[in-house]
Amino acid sequence: MSESNSRYVAQSLISVHGLRALAVVQERIAESRQQGDASAMARWQNVEAEINELRRNASGSGVRA
Repeated sequence: MSESNSRYVAQSLISVHGLRALAVVQERIAESRQQGDASAMARWQNVEAEINELRRNASGSGVRA
């Protein structure tokens, strides 16, 4: 998954799930790990990193993500 695609997925999850978006991604990571799907796990970890980055940037600008 490209960085821009990871960011798009992260933004979509935040839009749909709000503050719970990170928990949703962590559930997907756990599911991928349990299924032994390293590729999917890596993709979800990239989305997790993007959510964290978006939140970091938003907290500095006074916007909630």
